[in-house]
Amino acid sequence: MIKNMQNSDKPNVVFIIADQHRGDFTSWGNNGRIFTPCLDELAKRGMIFENAYCTSPLCSPSRAAIASGRYGMNSGCFTNLHELPPGTPSFVSQFRQHGYTTAAFGKTHMEIHAYDSDLSSEAHREYMNSLGWDYICEVSGNGMFKTGIKCAYSEYLREQGMLDEVLYYYRRWRYFMDGPGGFQDFHSETWPFDEKYQETSFIARSAMEWLSGHDRSQPFFMHIGFAAPHSPVEPNPRFLELYGNIDETSPYGAEADADMIRARKGYRAMISQIDFQVGEIYNLLEKQGLADNTIFVYTADHGEMAGDHNRTGKVCFYEGSMRVPLLISGPGIGCGSSEALVELIDLGSTLCLLCNVPCHDLDQGKSLLRVLTGESAQHRQNIYAEMGCDRMLFDGRYKLMYGDPISDTRQLRHLHLDKPVNIPPSPVRLYDLHHDPYELDDLSQKPESANLLAAMKENLLIRINENIQAAPLKDRGAYHPLNLKENSRKQSQNV
Repeated sequence: MIKNMQNSDKPNVVFIIADQHRGDFTSWGNNGRIFTPCLDELAKRGMIFENAYCTSPLCSPSRAAIASGRYGMNSGCFTNLHELPPGTPSFVSQFRQHGYTTAAFGKTHMEIHAYDSDLSSEAHREYMNSLGWDYICEVSGNGMFKTGIKCAYSEYLREQGMLDEVLYYYRRWRYFMDGPGGFQDFHSETWPFDEKYQETSFIARSAMEWLSGHDRSQPFFMHIGFAAPHSPVEPNPRFLELYGNIDETSPYGAEADADMIRARKGYRAMISQIDFQVGEIYNLLEKQGLADNTIFVYTADHGEMAGDHNRTGKVCFYEGSMRVPLLISGPGIGCGSSEALVELIDLGSTLCLLCNVPCHDLDQGKSLLRVLTGESAQHRQNIYAEMGCDRMLFDGRYKLMYGDPISDTRQLRHLHLDKPVNIPPSPVRLYDLHHDPYELDDLSQKPESANLLAAMKENLLIRINENIQAAPLKDRGAYHPLNLKENSRKQSQNV
């Protein structure tokens, strides 16, 4: 085996973030059989966090919170129509400033994915560079390039002469901004082309090509953003076969028809395909002699309702939308599982401390280092999350939430994209997840829960006040008191 010549105090980091992978669709979750042997092997060598929650149940605000270490109320990024300003401090910039090469492959969703976006343009490269990235190879993800978005994946398909065929395949689904007709997003249609043309394979292959040519004398931070298992559900046949004879679980609080059962199996197959690619990446690092000095993170930006409460997608505070997988392994990290309450905003500060990199001054995350090293079993007292003007607080048992798009009667347009923040929140809900893990029994209007509801509201207000962050001060020089008599004398002499 080739020896790693890198300094031992500077481990590499492979940060893998899937899109819309819910936390209980894992081998260590409790929602049916799922085949992820590579993630399972990593889990044996690291720490699983069973209560990890996204900071916002939507792509851009969740990813912006992870990158910047700041809540959306402070960064200004609280829907998919907001993005971090150029030059926003990020933990990635901290890695670069302290000797790391930084590279991003796949979906980052740092920039708004408008219909005319070009994620391969020089302007986008400059924007990403201002956030800390040396090298980027980005995708729009999930067939979004059918709207006209250019990205590394669409250009690859164009070069291979496959763009028109793949576009025709994706255009059978109806995006929520499209007109009538077409499949709903959470509908499964088997991938009909060679596996090498599928986005998941392209992302992993691009990352491994970069790894093969990387200067191994310098540590690296690598972001790998798989666009799967986000809808549309496009299972590859060889991974879908794993679930052919297995009974599928039913959604919580809803009946499942044949289409939903098929979609849930397709969703699992997309996760298994990601797992296979994770194994390929790990195997390459082992061949390079780098695996033992590399920290691996596997997580997701948010979950997927997958039929729970008769809904799909995310943008709500139910468990399927909020709870995500989180696995961390590598040098100095203990093995096992943790029930500590974790917010994804904690990841930047955690990785900085693991790699002897200082956090930036505005980072609001709370490092998981003491849990990872076995010094503590506790982390946070509660989980805070936000979605536009709506808020959630979860203390490990009770969950208070303002915001449910299904029952929302406010006059809004595209609810999860352009929800204003200057309107009242939707009616409150309160659940006891110890006795009601599927969130079917709302306690908020029950007289016997009045004191509990009041206490949870007070704790939510405390978290909001704790989270509010002042803008950075500007230095305007030293303070010089105005001497009115002296100024008057000088003015009279000048007359």
